[in-house]
Amino acid sequence: GRSGGGGRGGGGPRPSSGARSAAPPPPSKAASGPPVRTSGGVSSASGAGGSGGFTSTRARLRAQGSGGYTTVLSGAAKIEKMKEAEDYRTKAKKAMSRGVFSSPDPIAASMFYKRAADAYKLCGENRLERLHRIASGDCQMGQDAYATAAAEYTRAAELSAVSDEPDVRKRQECHKLHSDSANAWRQMGENGRAGESMMNAAFSMLIGLEPEEGVHMVEKPKLMNMDKKALAAIEVAVETHTPDPLNRYRSFRQTGKSAYEVQVPKKGPVDPNAEEEMMNLAKQNMIRKSYAHETVFKAVFKLIQYGEYPSALYAAGAASRILEADDFATISLSRAFCTETIITLALGDVVSADKYFMEVHLQKSSYLSSRECKLAEDLIRAVKMMDAEALEETRSASGSNRAALANLDPGLRSLVMRIQTSGRARRAGGA
Repeated sequence: GRSGGGGRGGGGPRPSSGARSAAPPPPSKAASGPPVRTSGGVSSASGAGGSGGFTSTRARLRAQGSGGYTTVLSGAAKIEKMKEAEDYRTKAKKAMSRGVFSSPDPIAASMFYKRAADAYKLCGENRLERLHRIASGDCQMGQDAYATAAAEYTRAAELSAVSDEPDVRKRQECHKLHSDSANAWRQMGENGRAGESMMNAAFSMLIGLEPEEGVHMVEKPKLMNMDKKALAAIEVAVETHTPDPLNRYRSFRQTGKSAYEVQVPKKGPVDPNAEEEMMNLAKQNMIRKSYAHETVFKAVFKLIQYGEYPSALYAAGAASRILEADDFATISLSRAFCTETIITLALGDVVSADKYFMEVHLQKSSYLSSRECKLAEDLIRAVKMMDAEALEETRSASGSNRAALANLDPGLRSLVMRIQTSGRARRAGGA
């Protein structure tokens, strides 16, 4: 796909509504006030010379989140760069104005909006950069430059997540911007990136609701589980990667209905080929891009963190199906099978865990010799025999399964420690 600043000639920008239809507001006077002294001194106007310095912790964290440190200007250099950004903004507005002998030029406008956003980035102006990124993305969408538009929307969402806005507004803005990014990727046929953006949109609905670092929601019995809207969005994103007809754990989905469900007509006979056609459509739409399973595994671990084990098993089945479609024996597939077994045991269903272990997992000959297979088999045997001593030996840090346990995600490893010989996995602290 194209990633340049321009697009095809002709045509106007995509019509928009609300705040996005208007040009970004001019910078406030406070933004160009007296020079701000930082420990790093005043850097040059171009941002290339001088050491510069971060004016706040938030600016430093924002720079880290964007993939590296970015110099934040201060003093006279910042004032000069703010004037330059305002000039770009004025040129963008002029490019979008209609005259007697001229028409709006969204290609030029998007370029000027992007330059203004880059200038505001050097000044550490989160809100102004965010608004100009959105304006640039809207102009690019109107010219079918979908890759550039998606990148601008994603950057704007990242800025919104670390802004000073209330958490409620952060959730709304980030979800909208990531959804727009997913739509842009979908327009150019990049379903893998569209699925990743949809997953980011779902995760953004948890901003301000997530537990502290290293703390699981199940460790706080009085706290509610994951927000239902966020849970529904995550499950929709999971089905975007692996349609429900291909997921053997589709019955564990807790919200909504599958987009591939066969509709039964109120009158007349049912099409006998409807299910077969829907299955073929599901196979065509399954995302098989490299590392697509890693995006789904992020959902698995997030759901485990909140104690949503049925949905976690649903997502684990989707990730395993993506890996199975490649028809390659990899360590990722072995870990995916082991994840399914652990979550099923955490749900207290040793019968299903044993069934899928025998009928599905062991059909991959490479899985038989893996460490994960031994761990899964030992866990099933201990729970099936209700042998608490064998269960403790299986998950011991000094036992024969220590290597397999060490390679698990920390949240999944914590779940192994809470599996019981009967019933669902206990909460942390014995609750």
